[in-house]
Amino acid sequence: MAFDSLVDAASAVFVFGSLVVLALIMRLRIDGLRLIYEISLPVGLVGFLIGVISMLAAESDPGQIAPALAIAVLTIVYSGIVRILLIETESLALPTELSNAAKMLSSAGILAFIGWAMAWVTEGDVAVYWYPQVMLLLVGFALLVFLVSRAVSAHHQTGWAAKVMNIGWLGFSFGVVAGLRHLDSPQSMGPAIAFSFSSLLYALIAIVVGLIWAPSTMADRNGALTLGLGFAATVTVSVVAILAVLVSVLP
Repeated sequence: MAFDSLVDAASAVFVFGSLVVLALIMRLRIDGLRLIYEISLPVGLVGFLIGVISMLAAESDPGQIAPALAIAVLTIVYSGIVRILLIETESLALPTELSNAAKMLSSAGILAFIGWAMAWVTEGDVAVYWYPQVMLLLVGFALLVFLVSRAVSAHHQTGWAAKVMNIGWLGFSFGVVAGLRHLDSPQSMGPAIAFSFSSLLYALIAIVVGLIWAPSTMADRNGALTLGLGFAATVTVSVVAILAVLVSVLP
C-alpha cells in the first residue's frame, strides 16, 4: 500500500487545524483534551459529509466519485487518530468553566474551517450546502422534542447530542425517500440524496457547537456522550452503499 495515498493536505488542515485552534483557545487544559476527544469525531464526519454532498450535488463525472470519496474518508481517519491518542481522557469530566469569549472564539474558529472546507471542495459554490427546508425541519423537530421532553421528564436538559443526531437521521430518511422518486432519472438522484445528507451535516455541526457552549447539556445524565466509532461506521457504510448504487446506474 502506498502511504502517500493516506495523506491529503486539505483533509489534514480541516481536521487538525480545527482541533488545534480549539486546543490553543482552551490553553491546552487537561479537561479541554476531553472536549477535543469528543469533538474530533463529529468534526471528521462533518468533513466527510462536506465531500460527499459536493460530489452528489455537482452531478460530476462518476469516475471522480471514488477518488473524491477516498479523500472524504480521510477526514474520518484523521479524527480517528486524534481519538486514539486522547482515548485516556474519556474518564475526565467535560469542561464547564469556559468563558463566553473562549466559547465564541472556539465556535468561530471551527465554523471558519468548515466554511473554508466547503468553499475549497466546491471551488466557491457553497450554495450546494444550503437547504433552508432541512434547517426548518431540524429546528422544528428539535423544538418539538424539547417541549415533549420538558413535559414528561425532569432531565430534558441532558442527552441532546443523541437527540440532535436522531433528528438528523430522521431528516436523512425523509431525503432518501424523496430521492427514490428519481430512480427513473439517475442524474437527478445526486442532488436529491445530497439534500438527504445535509440533515446529517447540520446535525453534526450543531453537536460540535453544542459541545463547546453547553457540554453538560449534550452529554447524558451520567456525563457520557453517545458518539462513538460505531456511529461513524454506520454513516460511512450508508454513504458508500448509496454511492455504489449511483456509480452503477449513472451512464
